[in-house]
Amino acid sequence: MGYGGYFHRLLLVDLSTGDSRIWVPPEELWALFLGGKGAGLKILYDHGLTGEPFSPENPLVFLTGPVTGTPLPTSARSCVVFLSPLTNSAVDSHAGGHFGPALRRLGLDGLIILGRAERPVYLEVRSDQAVLHPAADLWGKGILATEKALKERHPGAEVASIGPAGENRVRFACVGTSFWRQFGRGGAGAVMGAKNLKAIVIPPGKATVPIADAATFHRLNRQLIEDLLAHPMRKRREELGTTMWIRMAQEAGFLPTRNFRDCRFSGFEGITSEAMKRELSWEPRGCFNCPIRCGKLARWNGFELEGPEYETTAFLGANLALGDARAVAYANWLCDDLGLDTISAGVVIAFALEAAERGLLPLPQRFGDAEGVFTLLGQIARREGVGDLLAEGTRIAAEELGGEAHYFAIQVGGMELSGVNPKGCASMGLSLATADFASHTRFWSATAEMQGALTVDAVPRFVKEGQDEVAARNSLIVCDFLPFGFDRLSPLLSALTGMRVPPEELLRAGERMENLHRLINLARGRKEDTLPERFFSEPHEAGLFAGRRFSRADFQRWLQEYYSVRGWDEQGRPTPEKLAQLGLPGRKLFPS
Repeated sequence: MGYGGYFHRLLLVDLSTGDSRIWVPPEELWALFLGGKGAGLKILYDHGLTGEPFSPENPLVFLTGPVTGTPLPTSARSCVVFLSPLTNSAVDSHAGGHFGPALRRLGLDGLIILGRAERPVYLEVRSDQAVLHPAADLWGKGILATEKALKERHPGAEVASIGPAGENRVRFACVGTSFWRQFGRGGAGAVMGAKNLKAIVIPPGKATVPIADAATFHRLNRQLIEDLLAHPMRKRREELGTTMWIRMAQEAGFLPTRNFRDCRFSGFEGITSEAMKRELSWEPRGCFNCPIRCGKLARWNGFELEGPEYETTAFLGANLALGDARAVAYANWLCDDLGLDTISAGVVIAFALEAAERGLLPLPQRFGDAEGVFTLLGQIARREGVGDLLAEGTRIAAEELGGEAHYFAIQVGGMELSGVNPKGCASMGLSLATADFASHTRFWSATAEMQGALTVDAVPRFVKEGQDEVAARNSLIVCDFLPFGFDRLSPLLSALTGMRVPPEELLRAGERMENLHRLINLARGRKEDTLPERFFSEPHEAGLFAGRRFSRADFQRWLQEYYSVRGWDEQGRPTPEKLAQLGLPGRKLFPS
């Protein structure tokens, strides 16, 4: 019968031939890798890692986790795992909304897309097959118009689609779903564009996720919901959304400002939650089955948007010196429609503006120029003029410009940094540098450093253990904002699946995923874990190294301790002993 929490069915689609079939994976896939991120990485690894990100052989693996679509709060999330055109390695990009639960209602755990269609198509997913439809009439349209058109053709369906940025293979193009949710980081939209795949349509289904021990699961879940509703952080997120971090980051001294040159923004009051509520008529909004309701439906000047979120506001706001809520919201709206990751877009444009200041790039735009930012976003999505260079991402753009451009190219391994300015939060510098890709979604150490709960010596182990926990959560998949640890989630997962998964086994699963991702990164040519020179040459304004430089020597001491705690060698490679402990790489589970 198999484990509860899974349908044990993934749909394989070959766009080159139009063929599709159900694949029943070995139960080992779930037992060792849980689902979501972990299962996606294993499928990618077993498929083979020799193809280029834009090649037909590069699979797009859309996966749910065992809790997706269940009564557990925050069970909306799903992910897509793929070889990223931005990092040239594996990325797992996550989205909320309703796409994941819709897949589950078809009795599917995921969708594996291979090949390349000869001409633009969209994919209609059914419970046992996929149907390809011509999409020439949709090619060139924005995500908002595309989703609206497809929902009219397929009433009740959920849609994931790309905009012009994906069609033009912008390396940080995203996939939009539920209108305002995104598989944002790493360029999944560009991979869809390279496959001539405009959209994925999930029609209504009626399947329910099987639960091994329903009585225990529902009893534990009722208590979890009760505790969540009473939790003060839930109430705060419902009131202020994620942009509450704008004020907190400003006060703590790690708000990315003017391409990470500064850690505080003089115009921050114009982009706080309070300003957003006032200027954008915010209304709380939540994903599928989520009482936290951190999303905010904004309406202004005839526009509608769910957002802006903290990361978007930090990077399209403070990092570009834009202190106007409506300007940030409109930049957000453009990105959502064009299909651009707001984080990478903000960092890339900040890089371009600093390059212009230094005389390296002939641009009329400057920091604080909202209309100029809007123009650049359109040029990037369409690869027009300077947008063609910026569409390649910060790393490649810096290589093209040469010279001092590398100093202020704020990326690690090709991924634009997110979350915080490490000059005000050094622990996040280590987390971003060592993560499988440089995103705040890998582990957020900022709260602990901000609250004074971290010492310099404690950082390497704290980051390692935090990354392991997040990797496991990203495989279940539960939202980062569910304020409970594995002591609460482990009994629920055991009741759901019928597997015995104590908290320590969940952490071990997360460690397994981190090591597998490291194997993939090494196979794809990742050479070192480091940060841009700016963070070593300029004094830190806050945090553990406030008022002095965080030197490369300081960083290297952390890095070597981190490697040691992980059981890796001095070059950051998992040792044979560590891999054997974790059962990696293990037998091949996915037939290539």
